[in-house]
Amino acid sequence: MSFAKREWIALGISAIVTIIFIALMTVFLGTGTMGIMLFGTDSAYYPFTLYNLMYFFFFIGLGQLWVRWLSTYEEKVFLKKSGFLPEDDKAMLKSDDEIEKIRVNTANAAMRGEAFLPGLINNCINQYFKSHSVSDTISVLNSDLELNIHRLDLRYSMCRYIMWAIPTFGFIGTVAGIASALTKLDIVKFMGTQSDKVVQFKMLASDLGFAFDTTIVALVLSSIFVFIMHIVQSGEEEVLNRSGKYVLTNLINKLAIKK
Repeated sequence: MSFAKREWIALGISAIVTIIFIALMTVFLGTGTMGIMLFGTDSAYYPFTLYNLMYFFFFIGLGQLWVRWLSTYEEKVFLKKSGFLPEDDKAMLKSDDEIEKIRVNTANAAMRGEAFLPGLINNCINQYFKSHSVSDTISVLNSDLELNIHRLDLRYSMCRYIMWAIPTFGFIGTVAGIASALTKLDIVKFMGTQSDKVVQFKMLASDLGFAFDTTIVALVLSSIFVFIMHIVQSGEEEVLNRSGKYVLTNLINKLAIKK
C-alpha cells in the first residue's frame, strides 16, 4: 500500500474516531464539571467548539503517527524475515549472478512497500554493477542514508504542524476568554449591590474558566502527542540506521574485490 493511500485512510479513521470519542464523552460527562472543563459542553455552539477542534487535530496527528509506525513495523519485518542478504560471516558474493538475484528480489519487495531496506540494497547493487568499486558503493550507501533521513524528516512535517497548532488553539482560547470577560464586565454593577456583584463574578468566572480550561486541555494534548511522536520518530530513525548497518555488514563487506 502506498504512503499517500495510507495517509488518506488514516485521515478518515481519525475523523471517525474523533466523532465517536466526542459523542461518548458528551453522553458520559454531559454538562457536568468535567464535561464543561474538558469539552465546553455548556457552549451554545456545542459541539462546534475550540475544545473539539483541538481533539480533532490531536486524533489527526495520532493517525499520522500510526502511518509512520506502520512503516517502521514494515521495515522491522524486512530486517528480520526478508533474508535478502547472506548473513553467514564466512559468505562472500563472488559473482555478478549472485548479486543480480539479490537485486531482483529486493526490487520486487520495493514495489510492494515503503520500507527503506529494499531501496538501499537496490541502489548499492546498481552502483556496484556500474563501477565494481566497493568504495563507490559505500559512498552511494552514505548518500542514500542521508536522503532517507531527509525524507523521513519531511514525513513528520504534518505532525510538527499539529504539535504547534494545538497549543496555539489553547492560547487563542485564553485570549478569547479573557477578552470576553473584560467585554462583559460592567464596572457600575460590579461596584453596586451585592446581587449585582454576584452576577458579575459568575460571568467573569465562566469566561475565565473557558480561557484557562482551553489552555489546560491544549497543554495536556500537546504533551501526550509530543511524547508519542518522539517514540515513533526515534523508532523509525533507529530502524533506518539498522538497515544501513545491515547493508554494510551483509552486502558491501562481502563483495569480492575484482582485480
